[in-house]
Amino acid sequence: MIARLNIRHEFPQIGIRETLGRIDEARIIQPRSSGRLRQPQSNMGATQPPNIDMDSYPSRRAYGARKMGDFTYERGKKGFSDIEAATARHTRDTWTKINNGAKRGNDIVQNARAEMFSKYQATPVFSIIFPADVQVQGHTSEVVGDIDVGDFSIDVETAPSAQIHYTPGSVEIYMRNEGFLYQWLTMGSYDIYA
Repeated sequence: MIARLNIRHEFPQIGIRETLGRIDEARIIQPRSSGRLRQPQSNMGATQPPNIDMDSYPSRRAYGARKMGDFTYERGKKGFSDIEAATARHTRDTWTKINNGAKRGNDIVQNARAEMFSKYQATPVFSIIFPADVQVQGHTSEVVGDIDVGDFSIDVETAPSAQIHYTPGSVEIYMRNEGFLYQWLTMGSYDIYA
């Protein structure tokens, strides 16, 4: 009888359990805004209505319509200048008569009569007067004040990222069957069980 080697074996087997990753919750956090507003205002207004100042006195004075103060001033000034001129003329005439009165051919009476009548001869006198223009000064109304342009500011609060709840997946590897290797001897024939 011959000894027979019987072998029975099974390969090892591994098992894989996997869990897929999943997103349980994903949402965007909406931004929130808050603001402040100050209404614009006009603090402006107009001054008195426009008006015109007219001064026609220089023009009227050229035609002789003077104020009493100007009239008395002009007459007083002319009076002083007439007195000075008359005094100078009389002094000059007197010295002329003193120096030349005794000279031959100098007729004092005749000279005085000729001078007197020459003054009273009718001589036309024309004077051209250019009256001054009426002085006109206008005053416009003005817009004064300032405008408040108001203010508007807004603050926006945002989240740095979306809100996400993630369950990660996993892979687990395990030994399902360790396998085996059996060996035995039989005499004469193989073991059919194997």
